[in-house]
Amino acid sequence: MYFLNLFIISNYLFSFRTKKVYCCPPYSSADIKPFVPPNDSILRKRKPAHKLNRKEIEDFKRGIQLMKELPETDPWSYYQQATIHCTYCNGAFDQVGFEDVLLQIHGSWLFTPWHRYYIYFWEKILGKLLKDPTFAIPYWSWDTPEGMYMPGMYLDRNSPLYDDNRNHNHFTALMDYDFTWGAPNPTPEQEEEVKIRNLKKIHNMFTETIGAPSLFLGGPLSAGQVPQDIAGALENQHGLPHQWTGPEAIPYHDMGNFYTAARDTIFFGHHANVDRLWDIYSDLRGNKVEFDNPDWLDASFIFYDENRQMVNCKVRDCLITENLGYTYTTEQHAWKDIKRTYKKLQRGKKRSAGEGLSLIPVSEFGSTPRALNSTIRVLVPRPKVSRSTDEKEEFSEVVVVEGIKFGHGESTKFDVYIAKPIEGLVGPDLGELAGSFVRVTHTHHKKDKVETTSKIELGVTNLLDDIEAEASDSLVVSLVPQHGDVTIGGVRIDLFASDI
Repeated sequence: MYFLNLFIISNYLFSFRTKKVYCCPPYSSADIKPFVPPNDSILRKRKPAHKLNRKEIEDFKRGIQLMKELPETDPWSYYQQATIHCTYCNGAFDQVGFEDVLLQIHGSWLFTPWHRYYIYFWEKILGKLLKDPTFAIPYWSWDTPEGMYMPGMYLDRNSPLYDDNRNHNHFTALMDYDFTWGAPNPTPEQEEEVKIRNLKKIHNMFTETIGAPSLFLGGPLSAGQVPQDIAGALENQHGLPHQWTGPEAIPYHDMGNFYTAARDTIFFGHHANVDRLWDIYSDLRGNKVEFDNPDWLDASFIFYDENRQMVNCKVRDCLITENLGYTYTTEQHAWKDIKRTYKKLQRGKKRSAGEGLSLIPVSEFGSTPRALNSTIRVLVPRPKVSRSTDEKEEFSEVVVVEGIKFGHGESTKFDVYIAKPIEGLVGPDLGELAGSFVRVTHTHHKKDKVETTSKIELGVTNLLDDIEAEASDSLVVSLVPQHGDVTIGGVRIDLFASDI
């Protein structure tokens, strides 16, 4: 079983591009107690950041100020709380019993439960500082049209919520999920189209993964296993606000870099929304456990609680938010009804582009890795064609891009499009976006020059219906680079068994 009862590498110093920080919290392993979920009747309700009233904003600001005024050695302090993310996300720990096998909670099924606990205790500590057990943190609802902007309460330069180490060009801009470094912000005339495209991506994130939780939450990671970096759709999506909010210049500190990300208070609003999206996904699945596997359910993490007590927290104890004493306000899921609007938008664009464009041949990927210096288009055979409705419910069709290598410490993004070939030929239209590979800048001690090998698995069952490609014996997969130096090892299509 995968028990993360970890030892500390004493006085571990992390260094990235001349900026140094100690990533290990001060604690004694002899004083760790098992976490017990609260049994009181209080149910805290988290609201969207843009809907907080003046009093709620002032309370939040006061709590953050109190946290920032604590000594840095206090486990409740803003500094120590921010450092926790560095501890678990940049190799401060080895796995227990496996020397030089680093602990990394990103790129696997540990991503969502670890962050749920992280912001849970951050919220509880703020409530303790405010002497208000009902206090709930806000979430940044970047999955809704009105929430696709940086919330105004984080932009007041005189507020403890402000962080100057952000991309100032995005302070009042609409977040475009398609952005890349140096791209202009959407104009007012473009905003409606960008919102529709954004919502379609959220729609795909849920509908293409509902029967295969690893596609949503990430691949498995067990004791002694070297991190495989198979992030799910939610984690890949979460990387976009990180990159969009953080500064665009190297080394992308604060939100743009894992080891400093939690120094920006907006990080916790962002991850509260990631947590909310997992909660929505669980509801859509009837709260069926995503992985009935002790390697996941009994995985555990160590945190300081609201009483300065170190507690060992198991995944199985955080699967229902109400059991932790909090919930989210009910908001309309704008992505649910976006498909028809998106199709109308796409039809209009294709008419304006013209249909009589020349077709070109496209070949298979081959066995040799390829640098993603420009768009790569490959023909990929499907394992089964003309699948029935029952077969689609039983197995999800998945495009797998594997052997992905990118420079350690680099911020990386590329997009994956799917198109229907015509007798081995394809036009210039890339087709439909299946998803994006997104990695926020991070690195590990003693591993600074090691390349990371990753994989992305994208469900395309519904997408094939949208492009009328179910009868095709192959698909055209296009890999479009956005930023970062990337090499691709291969592309294939698999069938993943559904668990519902």
